[in-house]
Amino acid sequence: MLSILIPTFNDDITPLVERLCREIEGIETPVEIIVGDDHSTRAAAYSNLQNLKSVVVFRNTENLGRTATRDLLAKKASYDTLLFLDADVMPAQGNFIKNYLSAIGKAQVVFGGVQYKKEKPEHALLLRWVYGKQREAKTAQERQRNPFYIISQNLMIDKNVFLAVNAPEIKRYGWDNVFSFQLYQQGVTVNHIENTVVHMGLESCDSYLSKVQQAMYTLVWAEKNDRISQDFTLIQKFYNTLKGFGLAGLLRRSLTLCLPIMRLQLASKFPSVRVLDLYKFYYFSTYKYQA
Repeated sequence: MLSILIPTFNDDITPLVERLCREIEGIETPVEIIVGDDHSTRAAAYSNLQNLKSVVVFRNTENLGRTATRDLLAKKASYDTLLFLDADVMPAQGNFIKNYLSAIGKAQVVFGGVQYKKEKPEHALLLRWVYGKQREAKTAQERQRNPFYIISQNLMIDKNVFLAVNAPEIKRYGWDNVFSFQLYQQGVTVNHIENTVVHMGLESCDSYLSKVQQAMYTLVWAEKNDRISQDFTLIQKFYNTLKGFGLAGLLRRSLTLCLPIMRLQLASKFPSVRVLDLYKFYYFSTYKYQA
């Protein structure tokens, strides 16, 4: 038995939900879909989903954020196994739900992975696409080497585990790192399988860089508030290494002068993930310095 939970805000999720419903029709195991609309301004677009079998839609009376909406979805779920999907994804496999059902009971957390379209998007969306292709689109075997690198846009998890580690009061972008650390700290079992979704909702370069900046602030805030260790992510480890050699401050000051050039490069037709790494380091180290 499986509860598929989809938080959404101003997204057109009809194609995703209809795709899931078509597969559910051929499955004997009970599966439900619950959509949590986080007080969208386009909520009327979801009203037609109410007529689909196995689908329930609820709407928050105010904008609570993704983390709190996920908490409400989990509490409304009828079953003990939850599958969280972001609103801007689409299953890549035909037996998407069946693959997850066959993995129930084998681990407390199961991550199916993410992939991106082969075709290049328009110029404004290139950075997010390039980063996703190079850093997020990994095989199950690659992901299993670092099992707690988890992206929650396509994640099956035991209900009791999720409710124990989720932080509904937090309304910050970039919480996946902290969520993954909490799972690691709890010592839960994690299984990576080949059951990907295609990430459809690419952001513009400016929007993505703004989120990167927010994510670095969240990471430093989480460290300061003992929500994550200071050596869990790669950016933290890189910072610690440079700090050990007395070079963290020097690199941060050097990058301050290069910031306009980095932004131009990341907005170009050939954005570099290495430059993005330095961009992240600049903001992470700046927030660390200010903390």
